[in-house]
Amino acid sequence: MLRDEETTLSYISTKSGKTRHITLIDPAKQDPEVAANRAMVAVECGTEMIFVGGSTDTPDEVVHATCVAIQESLELRVFAASQDPNGNEDSWKFPPFSGTIEGDKLYGRGSEDMKSSVACFISATKRFIEKYKKIPGKLSFIITGDEERDSVNGTPKILEWASKNNYKFDHCLVGEPTSNKEIGDKIKIGRRGAISFYIQVKGIQGHTANAHLAENASHHLIRLLNNILDNPLDKGNKNFLPSSTQIATFDVGNPVPNIIPELAKATVNIRFNDMHSSDTLINWMEEKINNIFKNVTNASCQFTYDSTAESFLNQPGYMCDLIAKSVSDVTGKNSKPEHATDGGTSDARYIKNYCEVVELGIRNQSLHKVDEFVYTKDVIELEKIYFQILENYFSSN
Repeated sequence: MLRDEETTLSYISTKSGKTRHITLIDPAKQDPEVAANRAMVAVECGTEMIFVGGSTDTPDEVVHATCVAIQESLELRVFAASQDPNGNEDSWKFPPFSGTIEGDKLYGRGSEDMKSSVACFISATKRFIEKYKKIPGKLSFIITGDEERDSVNGTPKILEWASKNNYKFDHCLVGEPTSNKEIGDKIKIGRRGAISFYIQVKGIQGHTANAHLAENASHHLIRLLNNILDNPLDKGNKNFLPSSTQIATFDVGNPVPNIIPELAKATVNIRFNDMHSSDTLINWMEEKINNIFKNVTNASCQFTYDSTAESFLNQPGYMCDLIAKSVSDVTGKNSKPEHATDGGTSDARYIKNYCEVVELGIRNQSLHKVDEFVYTKDVIELEKIYFQILENYFSSN
């Protein structure tokens, strides 16, 4: 990464007595996640600079997403787009990394998702050690910085390393913001899966006045997308909400109104329950496309996909009972937390393969938003609950 006083141009032009290696990544040739992985490999192999560019007709949002993915994976000085879509600090009431307390709220990027949980558990552990002098067992913290994307260098590698070195985990508590109206009223025992489809339709460009000589790619893509939206995947089941299918992007790259577009692209993101898998959804998409295009002669459709998580469900067990008791001990109420599977993905999708995992954290109300905040009283109460979980856990094991 360049020093503050250096500019990119001066760095490139300065004679260093050696050959500089620059990697050029075309955002139109691969998905942002793939671009980020390739950038990481290039850096590991010795490249000194990553350039993003190439295709001149690439939509700005694709270029931006690619840059952000690379910057995040290489831990450069730009905050993740998935955390701050607008990247505009002026929209914030207070600087996003200031941790400002006003009234009964603490403002800051990540305050809800999920730095408050990290702080609470560290504080609870510190108090536990001060009270009991030692932990009657082993306690590990996994704190990573790439959970929002593909977790290339995060939790999966830590778990793989631990397994290879014969470190075994009995239970895991993930501090994602799960609570609803009160701290501890909702915990996550599973998650939906996630897959994105990148669809491209190619037709024949032409003048809008001569439609009979062209084939409008966008019309065919719209037919496909309408068919997808008009036929929901499922109605959900007792453990999961209905699978959610959302059109995330739609682009024809057409700057003028009198040209029939040759290309039309769309991104479809699906959050699916345990009635599906990535493989079944890939087959489902292939069937959709085949049905729509089986009688089309002058247009074709292709797609790629990015599967980031499979759905999973942990049957309620020891950890669920432990959390319910701990919440009751702190609040004085007969706690019966809702066992939920909604929301996005989390690193529990990896941990489930190694031990029982449950998620409990702060109230879910402002994550990823401008002016993200938590109530200070909620942070204090969550810390007490985490402390009680430690007491109850180590007294019973």
